[in-house]
Amino acid sequence: MKRIQPTSRLLAASILCLAAACGSSNDGTPPDEDTPPGEDTPPGEDTPPGEDTPPGEDTPPGEDTPPGEIPDFPDTPKGNLLEGLMTSARAGKFRFGYENSLVWGLYDADKMQLVSTNDWFSTLAGAASRGERGWTSDAGATVGKNPGLLGLSLDAMVFDPVPWNRRDITADAAAYAADQPGGMVVIDWHSPPCNYDISTSDFAEAIETPLATVSVDGQEVPIHAQGGGTPFYAETYYARSLGSSADIPENLKCICKIANDLPIAEGSHAGISARGWLVAHARYVAQFFREHGLDGKPIVLRPFHEHTGAWFWWGQPYWNCGALLGDDQAVTGPDAYRAAYRTFAEALRGEPGMENVIFAYSTDKLQKLSDGEVTPAEAKVRDPESLSRDMLRARLVEELTELGAAYVSPPQQVILAQGGAPSSEALQAYYLEAYPGDDLVDLLGIDLYYPYERAASSADLEDMKRMAGAVAEIGAAKGKPHALTETGTYRLHLLHRVSKLAAGGSLALYSAEHVSRWYDTLFDQRLKTEFLANYGLGSASAVVLSPAEVTSLFPGAGQGALTEDWYNEHLLEIARSAGVSYVLTWQTYYDGSGFDDEPVYYYVPFPEHPEAENFRRFAQDPAVCFDAMACHQ
Repeated sequence: MKRIQPTSRLLAASILCLAAACGSSNDGTPPDEDTPPGEDTPPGEDTPPGEDTPPGEDTPPGEDTPPGEIPDFPDTPKGNLLEGLMTSARAGKFRFGYENSLVWGLYDADKMQLVSTNDWFSTLAGAASRGERGWTSDAGATVGKNPGLLGLSLDAMVFDPVPWNRRDITADAAAYAADQPGGMVVIDWHSPPCNYDISTSDFAEAIETPLATVSVDGQEVPIHAQGGGTPFYAETYYARSLGSSADIPENLKCICKIANDLPIAEGSHAGISARGWLVAHARYVAQFFREHGLDGKPIVLRPFHEHTGAWFWWGQPYWNCGALLGDDQAVTGPDAYRAAYRTFAEALRGEPGMENVIFAYSTDKLQKLSDGEVTPAEAKVRDPESLSRDMLRARLVEELTELGAAYVSPPQQVILAQGGAPSSEALQAYYLEAYPGDDLVDLLGIDLYYPYERAASSADLEDMKRMAGAVAEIGAAKGKPHALTETGTYRLHLLHRVSKLAAGGSLALYSAEHVSRWYDTLFDQRLKTEFLANYGLGSASAVVLSPAEVTSLFPGAGQGALTEDWYNEHLLEIARSAGVSYVLTWQTYYDGSGFDDEPVYYYVPFPEHPEAENFRRFAQDPAVCFDAMACHQ
């Protein structure tokens, strides 16, 4: 079978990002999922770096605990949850949930039909928030009960524009989940960079008025809502080649400016200390939590996640502060990341009512998946948005490297040198390279997404087990719970669409409009040529799998429902092997148009989905704590 050999630039993407989930958005957020429900139009003094425990601080729980034993956690909401996580994991059980489960969906169980996520949010989550009905979820419609673990994001709750009317509903969902016996809430943050200019947002009017103004070290910092889109991606401001260091986009300097307490050079917060900007946002999070009854609750928060990738502005390649700031005395490398993480976490934890916040540290993949090549038919499955973004990121990091301005990780280089099966010691060293410290971090996590363009393989499973196992070893040594903080397969809707094909049918994957949009983001002709070659196209036009290609990728196409059983054959196996405390898959978003004709991304199956029965079997497995109380029985 013919295989596609990666071009030099695509190879750079896999090497420099290591953890990229090929064929999907690298942060685990599928294309176009920046649309908020409730809208008709889609929006979208510090411890010195490296010191684990500041002088005078109490020894963190677990530091003097023999490896493998459960530490003596304090009798607080935070301590009780951490102890519960470790106890249930020791018993071979793990909690399950997914992002926005109670507030975003696509299946109305009352009407037994698909609806847009906007409508779902307004009618189901909104009614639950008002006490007019119980909370529900797509997973609950399939299994008969809601997951007890709720994933949320600060940008879709705390920093949501007020006119979109979803802040209170989302906070109500968080309070409900946290108050359930055995319930749990975990929160991430896709933060815009420090140089973000709100006037560039399509929704500038909705975010022009600050949510609040916070004083930090004598500076007044306005807190603006996040106005849709994906400004958190590193390539957002990368629109031309980097001829010199003067061309490096300002967003890539934010981690360095936070770590070195330098003023922001441009955007809505120009002139304000970058460190003060971050501290102000942490204080506003605490204010929001207090105002919405979330203070005192043991909520898991994981700032600056997936930092081992190149897709976020806080990612590993952008830590070479000496070069980026033009100062060889600057705090740089992993110390810069640690300083930024600690700045946010210490500022939040120091606020009243925030003593029970649980901080998680979560990388993305620690090694490139062994089975990295794809066939020509598999290559066509890649979403044009994901491919375009990955190519731009690879080019960006390549040019930074040529300028001597990219950070190159020594532990990562050891893993690359060891090949497809790196040692656990090498993986652990890379995982801990930018670790903020035992005194601050309560929970260890790793984000492990499967590829989109090909079915999960046995090699993938072994790679995933190896990475999750390395984190498990660190957790055992440190006496901290560990988790799959994000995971998932992007292929659920692809299987749904293929299951509906008649024998000998072709599959229209992407429209010409979608292909053209992402083709046009590539400002370099060489990238444009590589982009078209991936799909076997001569121009930016629709992508279609021929009947022969459909059959080659899905031998059972045209014969009814197709399943791959990722939940039982992969996720369950990884979770059991690593002894994780919880598993979180990603969110659902559907705009309400062409469900059977267009790509839609969701991570749990709805009742009529071909994977529904497999998902029910997963939920009923004794190892899976699906509902809130399952781990307490």
